[in-house]
Amino acid sequence: MEVFSFNSTDDKVKITAATAADMSANWVRFKSRVNDAKHPDAAMTYCDYRSSLPGSLRLILPGTQHLQDVDEPESLLWKSLPPVFYETATYNVSIEFDDVVEPPVVLHKLKEVTELFTTIPLGDNRWLLTAPLSFVNEPGIFELTFRYTPKGQAPRTDILSFRVVSPKLDTKEDYNHILAEINAQYNEIIFQYLTLTLQNLQRGGRSNNDVVWLSIFRQIVEDYVKAVTYIVNRPHLRQTTEVHYSRADRIKRWTPGMAEKFAAVEAEGMLDREYFRHENTINTHNTRENRFIKFTLDRIGRRLTNIVATIKAKNAKAKEADKVADSELAELDSHVSALRKLGNSPLLRGLRGEPLRSESMVLQKRTGYAQVYRHWLLLQKGIELFEGANAIGVRPIWELYELWCFLKMRQMVSDILGLQFENPEEITEDPMPMVKPFEDNNQEHTVFYNCADGSKVRLHYQHTYSRSTGEVHTATTENRPDIVLTIIKPDGFELTYLFDAKYRLNDDSKLNREDREEMDAAKGADTPPSDAINQMHRYRDAIYYGSDKTHHSAKEIIGGYILFPGRGDNDSVRKRYFYQSIESVNIGALPLLPDASDPHNKGTLLHEFLTKILTTERAIDHIKDAIPQKGLQYESTFEPSKDDLVLVGYYKTKQWAMILENKLYYVPAALGKGSINLVSGFEKTKYLLLHHGEHRVLVRLKGDGPKFYPKTALEEMGFEPSGDYFLGFDIKDFTPVPDIDPYLYQLERKGKQSSTPYFTTIDKIKQQ
Repeated sequence: MEVFSFNSTDDKVKITAATAADMSANWVRFKSRVNDAKHPDAAMTYCDYRSSLPGSLRLILPGTQHLQDVDEPESLLWKSLPPVFYETATYNVSIEFDDVVEPPVVLHKLKEVTELFTTIPLGDNRWLLTAPLSFVNEPGIFELTFRYTPKGQAPRTDILSFRVVSPKLDTKEDYNHILAEINAQYNEIIFQYLTLTLQNLQRGGRSNNDVVWLSIFRQIVEDYVKAVTYIVNRPHLRQTTEVHYSRADRIKRWTPGMAEKFAAVEAEGMLDREYFRHENTINTHNTRENRFIKFTLDRIGRRLTNIVATIKAKNAKAKEADKVADSELAELDSHVSALRKLGNSPLLRGLRGEPLRSESMVLQKRTGYAQVYRHWLLLQKGIELFEGANAIGVRPIWELYELWCFLKMRQMVSDILGLQFENPEEITEDPMPMVKPFEDNNQEHTVFYNCADGSKVRLHYQHTYSRSTGEVHTATTENRPDIVLTIIKPDGFELTYLFDAKYRLNDDSKLNREDREEMDAAKGADTPPSDAINQMHRYRDAIYYGSDKTHHSAKEIIGGYILFPGRGDNDSVRKRYFYQSIESVNIGALPLLPDASDPHNKGTLLHEFLTKILTTERAIDHIKDAIPQKGLQYESTFEPSKDDLVLVGYYKTKQWAMILENKLYYVPAALGKGSINLVSGFEKTKYLLLHHGEHRVLVRLKGDGPKFYPKTALEEMGFEPSGDYFLGFDIKDFTPVPDIDPYLYQLERKGKQSSTPYFTTIDKIKQQ
């Protein structure tokens, strides 16, 4: 079925699109998502169609079977119309050219799109470009750009743009809402960095223009100075003509016209009184572009000088801890000197700077000038342009959704833990990699949370696992999940969770029988993409823990979860397989939908899940029922088992300080008074119960076995051993083992033997 047709006014270009998809079903699903009580006709006015080439537009309108004329002919914009392009359908797109002398081409940022088009000559300067276009997973504005050469005219490039919609999502409203929230939090991230770096410039609750300006200046100063230096050495010059009147003997170059006049004057005998008009062509550097360069140097240098003066003035009054470092001031002073030196260069010294009052191709295209112009715009627009137009403004919605999900989790973790971003002792992050989050690079962003109970949490955005990333790595190919949450509990147990954001849904019309029956029983709730859930299984299988290649690799990832923009009330979602699978295998999906109409209800199930894993006191309680692979069970190496060996040791008062300092407890290694009776497996002893009078503490050992110490080695540590040789047990830390009260344990050695060390087991201590 043909669903779209465009004809240019000059009849040189005709574009058509046809599809075999069920347009009626797509329309019904789309309308149910977009229309509401406040906007009952939103679907009918959802899309705009644009063209750089005047023409007429025809569409398949809902409820019709044939193309209908839309609005006025010879238009460039057709507003408030229903969609005909859905991301779930494939379209045969044809562009027919008439009276075009060379083969036309389609231009697109994705090579795979341009290569889809086949060029077919139709004869008599007629051409056809045709391709099957699928917009799967990429709803949003699609630009069809094509270049062609009309007969007798210069080559030209035209663009036809239209909105591709999803039959399951309100992509336009989601896009605007996501973009607004990203910009709000994104600016806040950068501002936190600026206030920490240059706190003397900011003491209020709002951003300071100087702080923002200086941060942008730091980013561009090196390239800006290079560009101005290039201009000074290779300036753009303008040819100009100077008119002079001189006697004949002073003129070196003669034009034919001047020669004729000379002959006539000479014949009259008037050469001694005649002045001849002649012109000299010279290249001048006094151009508006060079005056603009001088203007930027003057303005930037002046503002930087004022900021440096402000910092120095506040430094004189500030506490030592609040002062800006001398090295920072020296660097800023060097920038001031460099700008002043460029302004006094031979090219710019005699020019008077002036702002640009009209467009200049030199500033847009010429090397050096274009870079200065761009950096000037960055400084003028400040952080809004730096993060908006350059980094976020034109991104596909699925890329924005990934960043939005990270920022939502970033805030959720903070709220759940009760920590404040304003307090660097609670939350720290280096936001500078976030300035350009969509660039193809290996930078990642990490937020560090320090909890009051001793737990530590890390939230990573775009974290890479490869064969060379240390203990946590992949043995094969590189893996880069969108979001990684790592929780290190006070008992040392480390939990790692992976999240992948997918702005996609399964098409309900293509569900298998099992999925449809389950969805009907749950009364709705959107279904996440199956391939994305399968990806989480692959992530968990691919990422391992091991110190080196000889160390046995162990599973590192506790669970993997898809974040997707699914609709459905929480009760319905809880009945779906992708949510219930989280409890059984820790692989599944959680809905996280942008919803401007109900912002407080966004991600409630995700918030609930994060609360569970972040606030559960012991990590083993959360994961002990999840089975990652057949026959395997998660087990905490720090969760005491009944057969774990415990070394029970007495210490003297004067020994305690040395034990704390060296994290070491030693026992005599030879037979005799105070020596220990070794038992089978003593090298794997995990716990140490220290006792002295009324004081007892049960702590963990490192568990790597005792080491042999001669008397001299212990004396160098500050101990006063009475013997020659000893076995030393390394203490992991002095945090008491939770849920076990050592004071309830009845010591097995009493009287004169009470100071003799011995081995027992955890179950004997816990049974008391």
